[in-house]
This record gives sequence, structure tokens and C-alpha cells, in this order.
Amino acid sequence: MIREEDLRELVSEDGCLYTSDVTKAGIRREELARFVDKGTLVREMRGVYSFADTWADEFAMIQHRCHKGIFSYGTALYFHGLSDRVPHFSSLTVPYGYNTHYLKKELDAVEFHSIRPELWEIGIMEMTSPQGGRIKLYDRERCICDIIRHPRYVDPQTYYQAVRSYFSSSYCNRGKLLDYAEPLKVKSKIKIYMEVI
Repeated sequence: MIREEDLRELVSEDGCLYTSDVTKAGIRREELARFVDKGTLVREMRGVYSFADTWADEFAMIQHRCHKGIFSYGTALYFHGLSDRVPHFSSLTVPYGYNTHYLKKELDAVEFHSIRPELWEIGIMEMTSPQGGRIKLYDRERCICDIIRHPRYVDPQTYYQAVRSYFSSSYCNRGKLLDYAEPLKVKSKIKIYMEVI
């Protein structure tokens, strides 16, 4: 019989226990159900569990369920400190063709955006989320290009705060911003912001 300690050894750094890791370790899925029934484990979402006495990283869990999802727009702006508004939902950008239909019901607090695969890859980076897990998100320059390209995807206050904060900061990388702006087709708008701010 599997002990609780055996499962705790399989918990990832984000505080989650994944069914895939459990089965790789040779443990049957039925054991997870047994620990859920006992109240030791909590089923967070399909294939993702956490121990009832711990705090799992919701952002890492979301990304685990949506492997191609990159945190973007208001969510990424918040992580980068370009917005002080905690987003009401998480924004994920996926490449066109990635099926999110089945995820929309399960991840009801996530807003999905689709983009051409060659544009989806621009500016992906990793960081530690506020809850301690490793996540993928767009870097600052990509975030700025995205909100200038699609201002309707963030509220006006977040938009203006992010743009002002970025262009007046010491980490503003104009060369990198223009490199991203070209394929994202916002170069002329970016140049205007560069001149004005």
C-alpha cells in the first residue's frame, strides 16, 4: 500500500502533485482517489493535485493544463510590475491551432488569445510566479507591443500605467522593443511613444 510520504516525495517545486509523475513512479491512479477520499489530497484540476495542508501555485497549475499557454497582457504586466492592478482573470496566449475548447470550461478564470505560431514565440521568458512556481510569460517588450497592438485586451488604466512605466524606466530596451515591433506590426506606433514619452 502506498504511503502519504511516497506521494509527498513526488510533489513538484510548484507544490503540485501531477498524475503523470505518479504513474511514472509506478503508482496507480486509484491511490490518488483514495487519498482524496481521506481528505489528504485535493484535486485542483484534471491531472493536478495538492496536499490539503499546503498551498499550490495556481499559475503553475494553469500552465501545466495548458502547455502552450504563455501568460500575457494584464497578467504578465502585473508580474513585471508594470501594473499594480491584480487581474481578475489570467490571460494566456496560445498559437493558432492549439485546441483550447476543452480547457475553457475547466479554466473558467482564464482568457485565451490566439496568434500565429511564429509570432507566439517572440519574447517568451521564465520567472518565478508570486506563489513560487516556475512559469512562462512574455517579457516586458513583448507585453508593451501586445497592448499597443490590442489595447482592448486591457483596461485603459492598466494600458496607460504600463506604457508610462515602461518608457520612463531604466530597463526600457528600445532596440529590443523595435525588433519585436516589426513582425508584430506596431513599429510606427512604438516610434510615436518613443518620441512623446
